[in-house]
Formats: sequence, structure tokens, C-alpha cells
Amino acid sequence: NSPYKDYKPIYLDPNDNTNLKYFNEWKNLYLTDPKKGMIAPWTKEEKAYYESLDTKTKRCKYLIIRSGLRSATIDIPYDAICSYEDEEKFQKYEYIFEAVEKNRGSLKSRSIGNEWELSSLILGNLNAKPTAAKGFNARAQQALYLTAQLGDKESFKSLGYEVLCSNSMINGLHQNKIRAQMIFDLEKIHHTLVDEFGMIPYLDEIIGVDWVLDLNEYQFADDPDNDVVFSLYKRIDEGKLKDPRDIDSTPESRWEFVKHMSSYRLLYLSYYNTDITNDWTEKEARLYMDSLILEANLAAITPPQGYPNAPFYVAPEHLENTYKKNKMLDKLLNPTTPAIDRYHFPQYLRDEIYA
Repeated sequence: NSPYKDYKPIYLDPNDNTNLKYFNEWKNLYLTDPKKGMIAPWTKEEKAYYESLDTKTKRCKYLIIRSGLRSATIDIPYDAICSYEDEEKFQKYEYIFEAVEKNRGSLKSRSIGNEWELSSLILGNLNAKPTAAKGFNARAQQALYLTAQLGDKESFKSLGYEVLCSNSMINGLHQNKIRAQMIFDLEKIHHTLVDEFGMIPYLDEIIGVDWVLDLNEYQFADDPDNDVVFSLYKRIDEGKLKDPRDIDSTPESRWEFVKHMSSYRLLYLSYYNTDITNDWTEKEARLYMDSLILEANLAAITPPQGYPNAPFYVAPEHLENTYKKNKMLDKLLNPTTPAIDRYHFPQYLRDEIYA
């Protein structure tokens, strides 16, 4: 039931010289922090459409759809998105609202509870404060970014704290004290940044976005417990590896990072055909099975092209290897592709914008 089950990659042919300039521009993106407004940019048509939306509910719905975030715990139709204060739709989708409210704050596991919290936000409860399932770092960053776009001042500030700490890497982010200070300075004048509905839709043009290290992707939950990213962070913290996003990283240090990442990936790989031991209680077994289902759902609903405000980091050398040696570089994965041109963007909405 993945919304991307019909997704088809378009592989770049390395033997076609017309692709070389395009590839080099793409590869060089990862050598610096993304420039503001470059990743999944807002087009003129998209901005014109957004600004024609005359209610907070309509704009909220648009930003949620644009984010690429879908519920991993319950199917929420596009029609139900941001209908929290719509009495007619509330009655129509009452079973969804009841299920979400019943499970919000679930103590079953942090990941499951967070996903129900995110479902509440998708329904339009702007008081919801989701993060994401453990290990799905890009999803967590996109959820935080979305709440900041929707006008939550604390989320805006959190975007600074996320890159201020030395353990940013644990969350897949890159420590950047200059960026953190910029966000804190802007947070003081937050009221001047919001639109007439209290939102900051073009946040990416104000503070930009961050490269996120996340091994979970469409169809593959390769690091659902964040074990690989945590192990890499420890090696960096011990001075045995260099974060490839550091400005003084080299091709050699980045390739060394990729090799360690690949070995850890194999080391922590989960095998879902493993028998559940009889030593577990029924509660432990049920939680394990529910967690596997959640991970599978999360992989199925992760946009193949990534989230517009939380782009996956790829080492340039790894990208080159995929392109030249394996000939498996999907052109559609270029993070500079506008959000409205991505596969996760609903066609009916794209038609409305261009009309």
C-alpha cells in the first residue's frame, strides 16, 4: 500500500557526455552546506498558489502535503489532512481522530508514540509536537522543520539547538555553531518573519536546510535503531573518523567514512526472518512484531526523493561510484528538484498549481 509503489527511477548514463556537467554540479552540492533556497526550491507558480490560499487551514494543509510526511500508523486521506477544526470533516473521519487521540502518548515505545503524535499534527492539531521513530533522522528533521514552518517558535529555536551540540551527529546532523547562532538571532525577531496566519512557509529561504545522515530510505529500513549512525558518531568523537561534511574533509577521509558506514551497516543489519525466542513475554514479543511492522511502514512511506527540508547526505565519492561504476544513479534523486515536481507531490495539487 505504499504511495510510491509505482515509482520508477531514471538512471543517468555515464557514457553520455551531456550528463557530465549535470552530474558534477550535483556532486559538488555535498562539499558545502546547502545554499538557502537551493534544495527543493519554491517555484514562482507554487508561491503564487500558496499565497492565493486565504485561510490558515488551507495553508497548513499545503505545507503538510509539501513536507512529504505521511502517517505510518494509520491511513490519512489527503482530504482529512488539517481538518482538525472542520466539524464536517471531523465527523466524516471520526474513526481516524479517535484512533489517533487514543494512541497519542502511547508508552508502548518511543517510536510508536511519536508516530501517533505526528499523525495528530497531520490531522491539523498544531499543538502536537512530533519528532519521529528512532533512527529515521531525516523524518525527524522534516517533522521539526514543518512545525517551525507552521509557526511554532520553540521548534524554530530547536532547529538551532539541533546543530549546536557536539552530539548533533547522533541525530544525523552536522554541528554548526555559526548556523545555530544565526537561528537564535532570528528567533528574537520571530514575530517579523511570520505571515498573516502566523506561519513561516519559506523558512528554507531564510535559514536554509541541513544535510542529514540517515541510512533508512524508501523500501529499506537499514538503521531503524540508529546503531550505525551512533557508531559512526563515536568514531568521530574519538578522532578515528572525520565527519565528511566538515569543510576540511578530503576525498580520502570521506571515502574512509563511507567504508566504515558500509561495514557497520552489515554489522547491524536486522534479519526479519529470525524466530522470536520463547524466553520473551507475550508483551515483549508483541512489541517486537509491532516495531517491525512500523519500520516496514516507515520505509514504504519514505519519499524516494527524500524530504524537501531534510535532504539525505551522500558523500561525493559514493555518488560518483554509483554513477560511473554501478551506473545506478537515479536522476530523480537530485535534491535540487523542486518540491512540486517530486513523485510524492499529489498530481491533483500539481495540476491546480499550474492551472
